[in-house]
Amino acid sequence: MMRAISGSCAGLALMLATPALGAQDDADAAAPSGADADFAAMTEMFSGLFTTEPLTPEQETRLPAAERLISKIIPAGTMGEMIDTMMGGVLGPLMAAAPSGATTTLAKQIGIEPYELDLTEEQAGELATLFDPAWEERQQREMAMVPAMMKDMVTLIEPGMRKAMSELYAIRFSSGELAEIDAFFSTDTGSKYARESFLMASDPRIMASTMEAMPALMGSIGDMDARMKQQMADLPAARSFAALTPAERAAVAAMTGLSVEEIEAGLAAQQYQYSAAEAALEAEAAANDEAAAAADHE
Repeated sequence: MMRAISGSCAGLALMLATPALGAQDDADAAAPSGADADFAAMTEMFSGLFTTEPLTPEQETRLPAAERLISKIIPAGTMGEMIDTMMGGVLGPLMAAAPSGATTTLAKQIGIEPYELDLTEEQAGELATLFDPAWEERQQREMAMVPAMMKDMVTLIEPGMRKAMSELYAIRFSSGELAEIDAFFSTDTGSKYARESFLMASDPRIMASTMEAMPALMGSIGDMDARMKQQMADLPAARSFAALTPAERAAVAAMTGLSVEEIEAGLAAQQYQYSAAEAALEAEAAANDEAAAAADHE
C-alpha cells in the first residue's frame, strides 16, 4: 500500500525539490550526511537543470502589481482544496485499484512483486498476519494520513509557485495589461474563476476523458513505433554485447573497468527488470479491467 501512496505523492515530491533547496541558504548550516546528503545532492542536481535570469529593473517595477494579481489568481488555500478534490475524485479510486493490502504486505516481506502472488484474499491475509498481525490497521492509518501529507507538501510548494508566477507575469505582461487582468480577477466572477479553474483541473471528468482517449493513445504508440522503425530502416542494426567478438567484448571490459561477467550479469538483471515491469503493467491492466467489470456488474 505504501507503494501506491508513494506513487501518488511522487510528482509533488519532485516539484518540492527546488523550493526546498532555495530555503536552505544558511551558509553556517552543518554539512548534511547520509540520506540527508543524498537528498541535498539530488535537489542540487534538479535545481541546476532550471536556471533563471534575474528580473530587469523594468520588470522589478512591475513585480508588486504582479504579486497582487497572483494573490487573486491563486487564492491562499486553493492548492489544498485541489488535493481534497484529487483524493476524492482521482487519486482515491486509483489507489483503491492497487493490489490488496494483504497481498502488498506479504509481497514486501518475501521480496517479490504483488502480481507474482497467486493467492486468494484469505490466503494472503493469513500469511500477511504471520509477518505483521497489525498489517490491516497499519495500512488504514497510512491511508488516513495521505490527504494531510499531500496538503503539507502543497503548502510548502505554494509560496515558491506564487513567487515564480509573480515573476513570470512581471516579465510577460506590461503594467497596463497587468491592471486589466487584475480588474477582471477583482470581480466576483474573476475570483470564482481563479478558484474553480484549479479545482476543475483535478476533477474526475478530466481523468475520465483521458481514459476515454486511452485506446486511441495506445494505437498511436503502436503507430509511433512503426514510424520510428521506418525512419531507422536504412541504418545498420545496433549490435548487442553478445554479438561482439571475444576481442571486442574484452576491449569494452578493459575500457570500462568491468569484467565481461559483470557486464553480462548486469544485462541479465536489466532484462529481468524490463520483463518484470512489463508483466506488472499487464497484471495491473488486467486487475483494473476486472475491477471495472465488477463495478459495472454491481
